[in-house]
Amino acid sequence: MTLLPLRSVLRILAVFSGCTILLAGTQALAQTPDQFDKPAAVRSINPKPDDSTEIRCTYFSDLMVRETQDGPESENAAIVRNPKAACKAGAVPGETLLDTAGMTLDGRKGSYLLFSDLDPHGATGFVIIDTKTGHILLRDTAMSHPVLQTLSLENGNLRLRYRRGVNAPCSLMQDAKKCWAQLVTEKLVPADLPAPPAQICNEAYGRDNAPRNNPSIVVYATEVIVETGGKTRVVSRGAVGCESMP
Repeated sequence: MTLLPLRSVLRILAVFSGCTILLAGTQALAQTPDQFDKPAAVRSINPKPDDSTEIRCTYFSDLMVRETQDGPESENAAIVRNPKAACKAGAVPGETLLDTAGMTLDGRKGSYLLFSDLDPHGATGFVIIDTKTGHILLRDTAMSHPVLQTLSLENGNLRLRYRRGVNAPCSLMQDAKKCWAQLVTEKLVPADLPAPPAQICNEAYGRDNAPRNNPSIVVYATEVIVETGGKTRVVSRGAVGCESMP
């Protein structure tokens, strides 16, 4: 049986001819809110018995997504336009290669795919991809578990709500004013986001017994709409919180 990455949820497995088949309707993908479209099937194979590399193919009615993973590492995934294509290693004519190295497929909603980091440090990086073009429409980082708290389709647009997490290169605990100014200058946080109070990190650093100079993670709730044409707009932002980098 194929060993799946730690971030994958428990799956219902049926093994046929060395190929692991995940039945439609099961919670098949990692970090999946209930709002994701259910795949028709997910198949997992090991091309080489003595190799830990896993090929995982997620099938929908109009396409298949092929991933190649080896523990916490992964190659760029691909969209295969033939939904009946065999699950196997190697490129398929007409496939669309995606910029998702180091990530795993979390799920699909309409014409959008969500991939997120397999082995995050601090906030988890994720991307929203257009299934029609393979282009990344949104790249961001989150402290939510699962990555997205909610997602829904509105007139073809994707509405996302998540706890945005920003891995800071400095410590808000050590010098909140200076560190925040650096975050704004480097465009890691929006310039119009109100600066947090000096004591914003006291609770988190005390809880984790973290040194004052340990880099911080800026956290705040956000709601974003990804439009079909690729434009994104922020609908709302919550109050700023702080966590210490692990």
